[in-house]
Amino acid sequence: MKKVLAISLLALTLALVNCKDKGTTDPTPTKTLNKSLMVNKYWKTTTGIPLDNYFRSDGKICSSDGQMVFGTWAWLNNSDSLEKVDATLGRSVWYVGYCTETEMALGFKRNNKEFVFTKQ
Repeated sequence: MKKVLAISLLALTLALVNCKDKGTTDPTPTKTLNKSLMVNKYWKTTTGIPLDNYFRSDGKICSSDGQMVFGTWAWLNNSDSLEKVDATLGRSVWYVGYCTETEMALGFKRNNKEFVFTKQ
């Protein structure tokens, strides 16, 4: 009789645990690369090495107001890589980890340290 009671209590406990409301919390959304959100905005790093970029939609890299041209940029083979050509660094290839309305991550190598830029 004790075994039947113990097994019944165990089954009831398992049933209650499995029926418990798991909640409706959504997982944290992942940040993805939306190329259209990157252009015609002034981006600046807020920590680490001070870097800034204004990527105009016509392929020019400009001053913070988008007026003075410092170089050019272009996507490479419609990928997550972009080529920058400017007076300071010359030609460089950057990998874009993600770009949202207010934040963008750029790095020199894939899966390496990225610089996080925020929209200014």
